[in-house]
Amino acid sequence: MLAASKIIIGRATLLAIFAVALPTTALAQSGATLEVQADAATQSLLRNAESRLATNDSAGAWEVLSPRESELAGNPYYDYLLGIAALDTGRTSEAIFSLQRSLAVEPGFSGARMELARAYFEAGNTDQARPLFLRLLDENPPPDVRDVLDRYIAAIDRRPARPDARFAPFAEITAGYDSNANGSTDSNQFLGFTLSQQNVEVDSPFGEIGIGFNYSRPNSIESAWYLGGRAGHRHNSDASFIDSSVVSGVGGFTGRSGALFGRVGIDGYWSARDGDSNETYAGVDLLVGRAVSDRWDLSLGVRLGALRYDDLIEVLDVDRLLASVKASYRFSSLGNFSVELIGGQDDEQQAGSPYGNSKLGGRVSLNAPLGNNSLFLAAGLLTSDYDGLFYGVPREDDQSTVVLQVEFRDVMTEGLSLIPRVRYVDNDSDVALYTYDRTEFGLMMRWMPR
Repeated sequence: MLAASKIIIGRATLLAIFAVALPTTALAQSGATLEVQADAATQSLLRNAESRLATNDSAGAWEVLSPRESELAGNPYYDYLLGIAALDTGRTSEAIFSLQRSLAVEPGFSGARMELARAYFEAGNTDQARPLFLRLLDENPPPDVRDVLDRYIAAIDRRPARPDARFAPFAEITAGYDSNANGSTDSNQFLGFTLSQQNVEVDSPFGEIGIGFNYSRPNSIESAWYLGGRAGHRHNSDASFIDSSVVSGVGGFTGRSGALFGRVGIDGYWSARDGDSNETYAGVDLLVGRAVSDRWDLSLGVRLGALRYDDLIEVLDVDRLLASVKASYRFSSLGNFSVELIGGQDDEQQAGSPYGNSKLGGRVSLNAPLGNNSLFLAAGLLTSDYDGLFYGVPREDDQSTVVLQVEFRDVMTEGLSLIPRVRYVDNDSDVALYTYDRTEFGLMMRWMPR
């Protein structure tokens, strides 16, 4: 990919060409004038960001602009500066979103069109970048800007049609506390029998390590193959009998055509408990969706797989089918809220097994930017209605789950994140043996070199 710094003129020069006078403006661009209204506090913010961009402090501009996105999105000059800051700090998709928003309000804003063309170029979307560069040439720009445009167009004409492949390894270390490490009842009695210690709730500190990678190989601007894997081990210092090791992988194809998008993939995992093989899964994952507006997406997902256990507990073996319908709302370039309905069934594989069941539930989730950091919050409910009898009675489980996570990025050094996380699970069952609750607190350190 051709580096932007080798093809564009200085940021200070561009900002001078596309300058805006606040609170009302005088941005001359081929006969069009951009009018921007802003109060004193907003003027100060925009001038601060403008000054940082002019001195090549794009990271600083992003830090002061991004926390105000929910409040100031729709101000075309704010969106323009935010788009520049995002683009110059490697946040290409966020830049495109912000610059499109600026042009939606002010279609004649040449500065935003220039940066949007550059963002498309950096994303490898030359089919959309080239017409924008040509339109800017038609607007009679100054000689230095015309030279930049000519060089971009020449670079597009020389550029390979397929974007570069990307390989992203990572390593993780987590420490925390689990109030119910073995996910068991807190009662040591069931049907008049005394349960073994391994079948009664045990709290424990834990430590976990993991390594993995994500790989993508684009076929075109709008489609790509993807591959990922992770291997991890978790040690529970007060409940070592449930120490677990997990190796997982995923691979497939994803694409978009206009408003339609989708993916088809395979995924699976192998897990061991206390050093012995315990559980495997292999399945197929399908998704189709459509963007119904600039902010709303609807999608339908289907997962089909086989869940198998060690010979001693193969009564648990099931074939699993899950389907989901999801609506997602993008309230900012980095933020979205989604509602998902889930249904499906597990078909038992051993004659007489009571573990076949039907499932019905839902989940809501929120991803929100916190400056350069991010917040994730999710809450779900899943009801599993089992086919067979457990100790002579029918069984239905209602499981509620809540997850709260904050990611602090680039802590101490680039690519290093600190991720505190809280997860709560409450499983209510008709059979007391399967009724439990569990709270897990963890702090993860993840390193992903860039």
